[in-house]
Amino acid sequence: MRILLKKYPVLLGSLLLTACAGRPVSDSPVGEWHLKPECLYYSGYDKGTEIVSVQQRTLRAVLSNYKTGEADILDLSQPERLNRIRRLNLELKKGEELTSVAFHPTLDAFAAVIDAGESRGRLEIRDAGNGRLLDHVQVGYGPDAVVFSEDGSVLLVANEGEDFSFDKTDGEFFSADGSISIIRLNEKGRIKANANIEMADVSHREGFIIAEKGHYLEREIDWDGDGKISKQTDFDGNGKIDNKRVKLGHFEGAAVYGNEKKGEAKILIPITADSKTLLEPEYIALSPDAKRAYVTLQETNEVAEVDVENGKVLGYFNMGIAEHEADRKYDGWIDFNQSVMALREPDGIALTPDGRYFLTADEGDTDTDALDDEEPLQSGGRTMSVFDAKTGDFIADTGNQLDEITFTHGVYPDRRSNKKGAEPEGVVSFEMDGQPWAVVGMERADALVLISLSNPKQPKVVALGKIPGDETRAPEGLAHFKRGGEHYLLSANEMNGTVACFKIVRDKFTLEH
Repeated sequence: MRILLKKYPVLLGSLLLTACAGRPVSDSPVGEWHLKPECLYYSGYDKGTEIVSVQQRTLRAVLSNYKTGEADILDLSQPERLNRIRRLNLELKKGEELTSVAFHPTLDAFAAVIDAGESRGRLEIRDAGNGRLLDHVQVGYGPDAVVFSEDGSVLLVANEGEDFSFDKTDGEFFSADGSISIIRLNEKGRIKANANIEMADVSHREGFIIAEKGHYLEREIDWDGDGKISKQTDFDGNGKIDNKRVKLGHFEGAAVYGNEKKGEAKILIPITADSKTLLEPEYIALSPDAKRAYVTLQETNEVAEVDVENGKVLGYFNMGIAEHEADRKYDGWIDFNQSVMALREPDGIALTPDGRYFLTADEGDTDTDALDDEEPLQSGGRTMSVFDAKTGDFIADTGNQLDEITFTHGVYPDRRSNKKGAEPEGVVSFEMDGQPWAVVGMERADALVLISLSNPKQPKVVALGKIPGDETRAPEGLAHFKRGGEHYLLSANEMNGTVACFKIVRDKFTLEH
């Protein structure tokens, strides 16, 4: 049952919502589900723990530290106390970044993808016991995610290609195209085939939506060529830093602007319907038989369908618009009775265990060139959505349930009301008690949310687990595993260098009666 909320006062910029947020978790009625925090693993770094991947067979996980270029191998056999087995230094070169990792399903090996800046990135296969490089191959520009097939014979890499450059000679902004790499491995985990496939060039894609006021990507770009990103820039050269928009050049025929107060850190790249360059693969869901893959294209509000067998991007499913009630104003009041229409712009993606549906975490990524509430079409659905994997047809979404449950538990970020709410970022799906389930990471609420998919046409939010600690956690990578018939979740929290472990539990009284 959805919560009907009335207006409650809160202090600006605070989390003093708990007093008016309804019943705390410990007072929940008999039979309810809970995400129970089991432990918190500290990497020893203040940030950087971004992606975590589990090998169910051995109850181990590999964790990426993007700030240091290291991978931690964790022991999950005692979920109440995660232990680091070893830390492996991947010895990255200057300017390189470890962006994602994935544990091989059966071998003592893991995959790591390295972003090499202006050069093409690479995939590395590493020994999980000693970190030794077993094999490697060049992939596309800006690799950002990697996944294994269930049998470990296929690897997919999403090459985002999101970095932009500026050519002062002709005043043009440009970026490498995004792509998808399909790598095939032999039984020993060595690379036997590699294909880097381009995105399908489909002009005037069906259902593509452009906001009335225009949507833009905020990108860090070295506009003046001095080798660094300035947070304030005198774009017009008048000797003053003003809070004004200045035209900086063009991208594919459209004007590019910057604000001197935001400098090179937030240059606005316009979204256009025909831009192949803006197709930036983000996250990947691979079908159980490894014949199809689904890749989020957050910036253009699409999901690419990939024929893995034949190495081809077949086309794009448009994610459409989420419409529901929400709190859209940062004014010290939490009031879920305002209408929101938003491009979903999904980040994370997962397939249900039977491969019938794909699920998207609709975070949002673009910005509008409009004042608050002036542009009716917002960025970010604030939802988890369900789509038919065969047709791409929209089935249902969670409406405002995600923001509502974060409010109920006192972690709703009012400061984000006029932006993207609590921001669902990652999603995982699994089977429990013979039914499909999902867990979504809420980046701005520092929490995980459990969702029942027993009726995919009506996804139901049933529990929230708050990541321990008071500082910003920002859950990024999620992973599910089982131990002794119990279900657990891992959350890699990039902003405070931790991994949280949650156990999914249900009140015993209901189970016994």
